[in-house]
Amino acid sequence: MLVFFSITTTTLMIQYNNKQLLKEIKYLKNNYINLQKEIIKKEVLKVHAMISYEYENLKHLITKEDILKKIESMKYDKDGYIFIIDYEGNFLINIEKSFIEKNQINLKDETGFMITKEIIKIAKEKEGYLSYIGLFGTHHNQSEKISYIKGFDTWKWAIGYGFHPSDIEPKILKRKLELQELNNELVKKILLTNILLTFIFVIFFILFSKNIQNRFDNYQKKIRNKKEKNRQKDEIIFHQSKMATIGELLSIISHQWRQPLAQINAVTLDMYMDQKQDKLGEVELKKAILDIETTTQYLSNTIDDFSRFFVQETHKVDFSPNVAIQECLNILSPSLRHIEIKVNILRDVKINAYITLYQQVILTIITNSIDAFASQNIINPKIEIDIDKKDNKSHVSISDNANGIKSENIAKVFDLYFSTKNDKKANGLGLYIAKKIIHKNMGGNIMLENKNDGVTFTISV
Repeated sequence: MLVFFSITTTTLMIQYNNKQLLKEIKYLKNNYINLQKEIIKKEVLKVHAMISYEYENLKHLITKEDILKKIESMKYDKDGYIFIIDYEGNFLINIEKSFIEKNQINLKDETGFMITKEIIKIAKEKEGYLSYIGLFGTHHNQSEKISYIKGFDTWKWAIGYGFHPSDIEPKILKRKLELQELNNELVKKILLTNILLTFIFVIFFILFSKNIQNRFDNYQKKIRNKKEKNRQKDEIIFHQSKMATIGELLSIISHQWRQPLAQINAVTLDMYMDQKQDKLGEVELKKAILDIETTTQYLSNTIDDFSRFFVQETHKVDFSPNVAIQECLNILSPSLRHIEIKVNILRDVKINAYITLYQQVILTIITNSIDAFASQNIINPKIEIDIDKKDNKSHVSISDNANGIKSENIAKVFDLYFSTKNDKKANGLGLYIAKKIIHKNMGGNIMLENKNDGVTFTISV
């Protein structure tokens, strides 16, 4: 990690230096070009002023040839010189003597740019800069040249002075070499620093690694212990919720069985009385037995529905939400006799999960509505269940008309031990466990909201 950091730092610093060099090169070039443009302009203006003065004050004493010789005698740096072209395209002064021997009106550079014609054009327009490719013989290399041109219309002369921006290249190359040397020194220093830091780090690691490992092991142990305690706590809470639900169901079942048992007892008593009065014929006997069989079958079905809720499931199964909900409604039927139940099946999508856990959630929601109807004294209690498919998931909504839940309690209904019931037996586990089952065991979602005159629970799995 330390080596990587050092390499990265070195690379970034070299990249930064290179970027700075590019900026410096650009600045040097621009500064050089701007400075040279000012210099050549001043030289041209100086020569133009001299010619103007000689013409105005000494025109009877001096000739054009005298002026040209005087200009040629001026000393400039090794690549600097004044050139003069008349408006016919004849070079009067130029460092390349071959240009003076014949008319150069059609002189052009390697790109086809008409040099002489453009120089004359600018001279006629008074003055200005011109850029073109310099010619062999006028400079040590053939590269871009920038000249300043000013016309002396009296004699139809174009006076010019130029420079090559590439002349700055030696300075730039020198700066590049300096930066390369700087980068090399930087790499050496960081390499030595890296070796020293690596050695220090190794010593530090050896001295403290055992202590760090012990701290880490203790931390992991605490996490494992906390996870185990949370798991045990969840198991206890889940078991409490399961027992509470079973207790409610047993109360419902015991109530559900009273009438069938009373019916069997009445049929038996009738058989006994008919037998004593010799009125128990074969037809009466068969009818009585059929009544008893029908009633006992009802009791048996009730036991089957209830017993499935006790089974400890070992694996997930595919099941229909509608079937699971209908079984819950069958179990709760005695408590639902005076409640209007409406089940709307739009699309019934099978779920792969633990069916009894799913049914525990449904039972919790419906029994909460039943309790709310009683506590709120609802005259025409209603429960409406919508079964649909949304986003390729089963979508079940359970709504009631029990006046809903207070807005300040909406966010707390899924909290552990929170209950809106005044009943001392309410333990506040049902909806907490319901959310755990849907979220953790089934990877789904359960929400609630107040709607119209009641509450709506929505389960997506």
